[in-house]
Amino acid sequence: MLAAIIDSSDDAIVSKDLTGIVTSWNKSAERIFGYTAAEMIGHPILLLLPNERRDEEIEILAKIRRGERLDHFETIRRRKDGQLIDVSVTISPVHNAEGEIVGASKVARDITEQRRASEAGLLLAAIVNSSDDAIVSKNLNSIITSWNAAAQRIFGYTPEEAIGQSVVMLVPADRRDEEPRILERLRRGERVDHFETVRVRKNGELIPVSLTISPVKDATGRVIGASKIARDISEIKRLASERDQLLQSERAARSQAENANRQKDDFLATVSHELRTPLNAIVGWTQVLKESAGNPDEVQEAITIIERSAQAQAQLIDDLLDLGRITSGKMTLDVQPIEIGTVVQDAIAAVQRTADLKGIRLRTIINSGGGAMMGDKQRLQQVLWNLLANSIKFTPKGGHVVVTVARVNSQMEIAVADTGRGITADFLPHVFERFRQADASTTRQQGGLGIGLALVKHLVELHGGSVLAESPGLERGATFTIALPVQAAHAAVDLAESTVSAPVESRPSEDLSGIKVLAVDDDRDSLHVVKRILVSRHAEVEIAASAEEAWKIFPMFRPDVVLSDIGMPGHDGYEFIRRIRQFPGGSSVPAAALTALARSDDRMRALHAGFQTHVAKPIAPNELVAVVRSLAALRPAAPAGTGRA
Repeated sequence: MLAAIIDSSDDAIVSKDLTGIVTSWNKSAERIFGYTAAEMIGHPILLLLPNERRDEEIEILAKIRRGERLDHFETIRRRKDGQLIDVSVTISPVHNAEGEIVGASKVARDITEQRRASEAGLLLAAIVNSSDDAIVSKNLNSIITSWNAAAQRIFGYTPEEAIGQSVVMLVPADRRDEEPRILERLRRGERVDHFETVRVRKNGELIPVSLTISPVKDATGRVIGASKIARDISEIKRLASERDQLLQSERAARSQAENANRQKDDFLATVSHELRTPLNAIVGWTQVLKESAGNPDEVQEAITIIERSAQAQAQLIDDLLDLGRITSGKMTLDVQPIEIGTVVQDAIAAVQRTADLKGIRLRTIINSGGGAMMGDKQRLQQVLWNLLANSIKFTPKGGHVVVTVARVNSQMEIAVADTGRGITADFLPHVFERFRQADASTTRQQGGLGIGLALVKHLVELHGGSVLAESPGLERGATFTIALPVQAAHAAVDLAESTVSAPVESRPSEDLSGIKVLAVDDDRDSLHVVKRILVSRHAEVEIAASAEEAWKIFPMFRPDVVLSDIGMPGHDGYEFIRRIRQFPGGSSVPAAALTALARSDDRMRALHAGFQTHVAKPIAPNELVAVVRSLAALRPAAPAGTGRA
C-alpha cells in the first residue's frame, strides 16, 4: 500500500543514502525531472542541482546526519533537458532498525507555475495599487471586497472604512437606481464600459466619474462578483466645458464679425444710396437749368430742389461726423441756460415745410412747467429735429405729430407722438442701435442711414437724460419720450466746436464794402462760388488755386481776411497758414479754414495751426458773409496816416 501511495503521488518522492546516491525514484520524480528510475538509481542526486547550487547538497546531508528535517525548502533544480524549475523540497532522515540514520527521504513539488502565478499576482497587486484609477471589487450584494490607494484618494475613504460596506454609499441619492441595473447586467455576464455618471465623496462633494465594470467568475464560470474601475473625469469635464465655451465664444465672435461685416456692407450701400439720391437731383436739375432758356418757373423749381438736395446731403454728412465724434468719445456739449420751449419751436419750424408737403399736422403742447434749464441748445435742437423728422417720415399723409413738453419732478420730459407706421415688438429693443433699420432692404419705402435715433440716444445721455421708444405695434403709431435733468450733469465746452472769437449776428448786414478777402482752394469751382458771393456783397476778392500762388499774392494784396481750404496738393492749409503767420503783417490777419475736413480733430488742428475759426463745407452764402464780417471785425486798427496794415 505504501508503495502504491508513493507511485500515485503527484510529488516526486526520492530516497538517497548519506553519500547522496539515489536509492529510489517514483513515477512523479520521472515526470518532474525527466530521468527514469534506471537513469537515477545508483547515481548521485547532484545530477539535479545546477552548478551554482551544489553547496546546498552538502548542507542538506549535514543536517540529515544530525537528524534534522527540512520543511518546504524552496530552491531550483535542473531537469534532464536542462530546464530549470522551481521546487519546494521536504527532506527527512531515514533510520534503520537500530535507529541509526542511514539515508534521507525527499519529497519535491514542482512550484514553477505556482511561483509564476504568485509573481503575477504580486505584479497585478502592484499595478492595482499604483493605478491612478480607483479599482474596487464587490460581491453580488454590492459589498466592497477590495479597495486600492486610488480609490481612497478619489473617494476619501480608507480601505478599513470601505471594505465590508455597500458600494451604494458612493452613489448620490438621486442615482440609487443605477446600482440594481448594473448588478442585473453583471449577473448576465455583461460588461459595463465607460459609463459616465456622478459619485459622492466622503466629504459630500459630487464628482463626475467614468466606470468600467466587469463580472468576476469562479472556476466553474459562475459570476460571483464584479471588478470596477472608476476614473475621476472632473478635469476632463472642466476642459471639455472650457473647450465648449471657447467654441461657443468663437462661434459667437465669428457670427458677430459676419453680422458686423454684413451691417458694414449694408451701411455702405445705404450711404451710397442716400448720398447719390440728392446728388442725382442736383445733377439733373443743373442740366434743366442749362436747358430752361430762362423759364422763371423752371429756374425757381430747380433752385428749390437743388437747395433741398444739397441740404439733405449736408445733413447726412453732419450725422456721420457726429456719429464719429460719439464713437471716439469726443462729443462734448456747450451747456448754457436755455428756454426749452424756444428749442422745441425752432425744431418744429425746421421741419414744418416737410410736414406741410406731406399734409401732416404738427401740434405743440407746452405745459406751464416747461421753461428754463441747462443744456446745449444746438444739440437739443438736433435731438428734436431727428425725432420730428423720423415721425414725419413714417407718418402717412393726413396724419399728425404731437410734441408735448412738461416738467415732471426734477426732469423735463419731451414726448414726440405720431400716428405713423409704428414699431414691431421684436424691433423695439433695437430701435436706438446704430445702422439698425426695421427694413434695410432695397425695396424699403423710407430712406435714411439708420443713425438718427442712435444720435438722439447718445446726445440725450450726454445731457444726463434718457430716451424711451414706445409703440402698440404696426400701423398704430409710436411715441418717443426724452427725459432731461433740469440741472444737466455733463457741462463741458469743446474748443473744437467754436467758430469765431467774436459773436455773429443772426441776420448780418450783406454789405462787405472795404473788406479785402484772399480765398485759397484747389477746387476752382468752389473758389469762383466764394468769389461771386463775396463780390456781390461789395468785397474785394483775390483767389488762389494753391498755397504757392497764395503766398505770391498775399504780400501784394495785403488782405483783411483769409479763407483757405485744408486738403490741397503740394502744401496743405496747415502749412499755408503757418507760413502766412511768418509774413510781415501776416500774424494779425484773421483766417478761416473753409474745408470739407470736418471732424473734431480737424477743427482742433486748424485752430492750433493758426486759423481763428473752422468752417465746414458746404456753407450757405449768408453764413459765409457772416464769417467774413466777424473775422474782419477782429483785424487790428491801422495807425493814423499809415493806411491799412
